[in-house]
Amino acid sequence: MLITRDILNKALEDKMPLFHDGDYIDDDVLYDLFYAQPILKDLPNGKKALRTLIAKSDRNILCAELKERTKSLKKEFEFEKIYYRVKCKSCGKNFSIYITKSQIINRRFKISNHVNISVHHDRYYLFTPAFKELYSIKFGNSYNMYVCESCIDKFISDSMQKAVDFLEKKDKFDWFLSEESLGDWKRELFRIETTYFKLENGVKIEDGKEIRAANGEIWTDEKYNEWKKREEEARNHKKKLEEIRLQQKLDEEAERERTRKANELFLARHQLNTPTQRYINKFCNKDSDIDITDKEIQREALSPEEVNYEAIQKHNSKLYREYLQSPLWKIISSKVKWNANHRCEKCGSTKNLVTHHTSYEFKGVEFLAFHTLQCLCSKCHEKEHDTQIDSVK
Repeated sequence: MLITRDILNKALEDKMPLFHDGDYIDDDVLYDLFYAQPILKDLPNGKKALRTLIAKSDRNILCAELKERTKSLKKEFEFEKIYYRVKCKSCGKNFSIYITKSQIINRRFKISNHVNISVHHDRYYLFTPAFKELYSIKFGNSYNMYVCESCIDKFISDSMQKAVDFLEKKDKFDWFLSEESLGDWKRELFRIETTYFKLENGVKIEDGKEIRAANGEIWTDEKYNEWKKREEEARNHKKKLEEIRLQQKLDEEAERERTRKANELFLARHQLNTPTQRYINKFCNKDSDIDITDKEIQREALSPEEVNYEAIQKHNSKLYREYLQSPLWKIISSKVKWNANHRCEKCGSTKNLVTHHTSYEFKGVEFLAFHTLQCLCSKCHEKEHDTQIDSVK
């Protein structure tokens, strides 16, 4: 069945399936399906916008009865297709080319897609792009132009003979570097290949160039050798500059590292000599050997001057188990027991007395808040902790 524009418009109006396997379409239908420019259409929000002439939803309806894949006796899977008649631009014969359901729905069909220019055994992939360039010059590169398979084969055969004849010439590399070659399809038969040298830091710099022809030959005449020598000198100079820059960078990084370490050492020495650090070393270290019964030592521990309480609290909280064995905690604990007259504040017992935290807000600096501490016997201490656990539950 030949589908015309009138038949297409009727199917669109009735919202009915149209295409079936083996149908043909004319030029107008091909244009409406694939090449028509977008038009202004009314949107549901009242605005207008550019949309394709035939919406995708309508295309799905048109192709509803066109199966994507069906089993066949000849092939395991075969697409159902519609067809379009084209004329070969070379021989003038008519041919049928197929269009699939997916191409119709997604508007992805071009006649030129059925023209395949590919050279087998193209080792360096230079013949194929050269012949594609020649094809565009000879036939044009229009999306709706078609050349049949036999004419393509003949075109590739004739082009290969031209290319082989040209590549046999001794002056082909001189021609490639001359202005005469500009815009000529035969330039695609050559490629400048660049090799790279990798430095220790991973940076790549050019390590050489070669001009390769499609037949595998590499340029080796005197002019090329002179050009290659100049390129090598420039490359060696560039490599030397890269090495100098790399060494300078390494020296700068080493100098920055030395400066950083010196600054860290200076800060460490300065911090060790601050009143806060001296206080921590003297009273918060479990291995500190001081007489905690000395009144002056006790006064210094409980009333420090010019120290950072936050730093002291951070240090003691981080090393809390060691802190509980430090001179500072022993002095604080002794003070709490003395204030309680060495009696449990719950039951009045004088045995197995310990210091209990009612709050850990001042953990590590309890000398700032003695009201957060209690003198308890071990039994009352256990009961107090059991009560706290029950309250949390």
